Amino acid sequence: MESKKLHLIEEFLKIQNEEIINRIEVIIKEERFKVLKGELDLPFSEKKFNEMIDRAENEAVQGKVHTSKDLKKQIQSWK
Repeated sequence: MESKKLHLIEEFLKIQNEEIINRIEVIIKEERFKVLKGELDLPFSEKKFNEMIDRAENEAVQGKVHTSKDLKKQIQSWK
């Protein structure tokens, strides 16, 4: 999988036609939306939406969240 990604990146960097780049961008956005929609099981009911909010609030109360500050520190450690 990683080698396929690298190969795709190499091929993408060779593209000089802006229209092709725009089309690739649209495809990527559409595919990401399809994946996200499948993961979230969209559209969902108001009940399911409220359950998701309740779960998120409970996780926040339990400290099961990461702040943007924490994330920035973690990213800095990657370098």
